[in-house]
Amino acid sequence: MPLFHPAPCARPAAARAASRFSGAVVAASGAGGARPPKAPPRRPRGKPRFSRQSAIKKSFQQEQVVFSTPVPADPTVAIIGGGASGLSCASALAARGVRAVVFDTGMHGLGGRMATRMVDDGRRLVFDHAAQFFTASDQRFQKLVDEWVEKGLAREWRGSIGELEAGGHFTAIPSSTPRYIGVRGMRPLADAMLPENDLIKVVRPSWISKLEPFNGLWRLFENEKPQGQYDAVVIAHNGCQL
Repeated sequence: MPLFHPAPCARPAAARAASRFSGAVVAASGAGGARPPKAPPRRPRGKPRFSRQSAIKKSFQQEQVVFSTPVPADPTVAIIGGGASGLSCASALAARGVRAVVFDTGMHGLGGRMATRMVDDGRRLVFDHAAQFFTASDQRFQKLVDEWVEKGLAREWRGSIGELEAGGHFTAIPSSTPRYIGVRGMRPLADAMLPENDLIKVVRPSWISKLEPFNGLWRLFENEKPQGQYDAVVIAHNGCQL
């Protein structure tokens, strides 16, 4: 049964700003003689983590890059991220005769949130631990889903979908939109999105940590190791790591 857990609620920015402002007011009023109350202990900070978001900020937000050289007739495009968006982009470019190189961090395969794990302990168990189901609101995507259904890769899910709490309470989520699941997991759907085409190259596992403009091209690096030069770059990685 497809399940998903609700994402933790982030503290509103307005509340954070208000708490900081009120602390400043208390400190100012205490300067007149009244002793300000003790500030609550700060939460210990974890180890700093490098993320592709910081790389993007360092690469792009410090300057605006404008290329004066025209795009060549046979460009090569780097796509960072091998999930549904990146694979769709690579497929669309290949259909137009444009070469694409897909860089993905996946250790076990492509797909991004279309991730599947399998356990075989006498019976084969399939776990979709990111996206357990999907819907189709776009006619072009619905056409692709219909092809998956015809090939036996996907089917409509008619069972319950909802939230399962730690105590065992299950809350169903009603929906009038058809919901689909991968028959053998979600990853085979990702594989089906990438056509066998000489114009598409996949590099994984790979973590692009730096982008650098150079002579009208983009140079990509993974931990200071060059990963080629490209006419254009498409960022198709998920927002949590960008």
